[in-house]
Amino acid sequence: MAEQRSSTFQWLDELLQCPACAAAVSRTDDHYRCEVCARRFPIRFGIPDFRLLPDPYISIDDEIRKIESFTRRGRSFADTVKAYYDITPESPPELHSHYVAAMDAAVSRGAAILRKLRARFPETASHLALDLGCGTGGMSIAASSEYDQVIGVDVALRWLVMGKLRLAEEGVSLPFICANAESLPFRKEKFDVVVADAVLEHVQNSARLRDETLRVLKPRGAYFFTTNNRFSVLPEPHVRILGFGLLPRKLMEPVARRLRHTPYRARLHSRRELLRLFKGKGEVLLPSFAEGELGARHERVRKVWDYLRGNTLTRTILTPFVPQYFIAGQKEVI
Repeated sequence: MAEQRSSTFQWLDELLQCPACAAAVSRTDDHYRCEVCARRFPIRFGIPDFRLLPDPYISIDDEIRKIESFTRRGRSFADTVKAYYDITPESPPELHSHYVAAMDAAVSRGAAILRKLRARFPETASHLALDLGCGTGGMSIAASSEYDQVIGVDVALRWLVMGKLRLAEEGVSLPFICANAESLPFRKEKFDVVVADAVLEHVQNSARLRDETLRVLKPRGAYFFTTNNRFSVLPEPHVRILGFGLLPRKLMEPVARRLRHTPYRARLHSRRELLRLFKGKGEVLLPSFAEGELGARHERVRKVWDYLRGNTLTRTILTPFVPQYFIAGQKEVI
């Protein structure tokens, strides 16, 4: 109980509301309670859980049991991640190194995304940032040195529990919230920036994520998303199968299970779908990378891509097939 209380940030309570009815919530030692609809939102492993729907990959009860089985006092972040994958047979071992590498690179990648946001919207304030779909908190760690306050949100409680270990090892103090991106437990117009790295393809309702982002942003607040392209020329990033995005959506799950022995719940968007989704609300941009951003091993590829995107003909040909897109927007003042 004491651990739960110590993980709660007093300033955070002033931002929270019921994600179901938007009414005020009050906090006790082990839960938040809506003052209108009387819903209770437990504090689990020191993390407020405001989910209206569970993670699509696992039930809440099964997730809690899994967390209890891979957490051990004194275990490091890296060892905890390994322990998680050791008890997760539905995640194929041949992809584990890919997933872990992405976690390891998340801090530097997050810092680069934040630089892109500030370069595009230099007038945006630096008080409060929301890392949406934060996973184990790499972007949150990067943002903590740039913003006065940072909140990390993810639907997967297990990643947030691992992320708390990561924060502790990095000497970073910030709150995590478990919640659905389509139903954020925050009052309107509170955040200066919202960033989401490869999150749009993992929600059940992308339009709701877009609208919730705009709702919680302050006027002139900005958002910056990255998202993988369904029709990329590279292998699909979650199952690493070339041409996977060309399949009809109804075949993706059975093909992923047959070839990778893993469930598939992502819904990658094409450029056309993204343009329709963000019409009048943001821009869908070709990715661009600063020198050294992709690491020394990929610097030559970065330079080639920089040349190709600067040529009108090659840019036109490649635009529908690039691996990912950036999406950037700013909330208008009404």
